[in-house]
Amino acid sequence: MNENTVVSRHVTSDGVVIWTRCTCGRLRMDLIPDGRAPRLTAGPCPHGPSRA
Repeated sequence: MNENTVVSRHVTSDGVVIWTRCTCGRLRMDLIPDGRAPRLTAGPCPHGPSRA
């Protein structure tokens, strides 16, 4: 099972940005926007979804 580690989480003018690191070392950024905009992800790891 893949356990991602939350590196940072902070509020921006667009929503909440969460940086996580996979056990393989790869970083992933998720923007969870305010309102109805879709979630934005950059750098997804092939090992599975973020648990942020």
